[in-house]
Amino acid sequence: MIESWHVREALRSRLGSALVDEPGFPDPLADLLRSYASYKDTFASMAALVEDTLFNMLYNRLGSGMSVCMNDGTYRRIRTAELKDAADDVMGVLFDQMKVYSVSYQALQAYVLESGSFSAMRALYTRYGEFMTGEERRMLARIIRESRPRSEWEEWLSDDIMPSGGGL
Repeated sequence: MIESWHVREALRSRLGSALVDEPGFPDPLADLLRSYASYKDTFASMAALVEDTLFNMLYNRLGSGMSVCMNDGTYRRIRTAELKDAADDVMGVLFDQMKVYSVSYQALQAYVLESGSFSAMRALYTRYGEFMTGEERRMLARIIRESRPRSEWEEWLSDDIMPSGGGL
């Protein structure tokens, strides 16, 4: 079950502990994720709703300056361009909690092709490997490695599919 702390942890590095640890901060987003039902929602529509909700939450808490105190004590302004990635982090909570079924795999795969969602790619790679061929898994790993900093994938992207030459 999706809980507020899942959302809090998904946003901690992006928005800072001072904000995400405020009482009730992650609750509206967790409620939104819990309301997801595949028969009435798409991942794209849910991601858009998460992004809008997150913007409204941040604006209401931070004002028009949208500045947050980061974990290292520095302050930075949250740009609206960052909200899509922050919403994707939140969507990752949903993807991590979904039951592993072929219909979920197909929906995630379509969403990755449509949106390029990193959280959906991570879920496909870490949870749905049994549905992919070796070639599909290698291709997904290559896309992840080439599009994201190593620090974002090194803990869960295995090296077992790397060719002996060291690169894909």
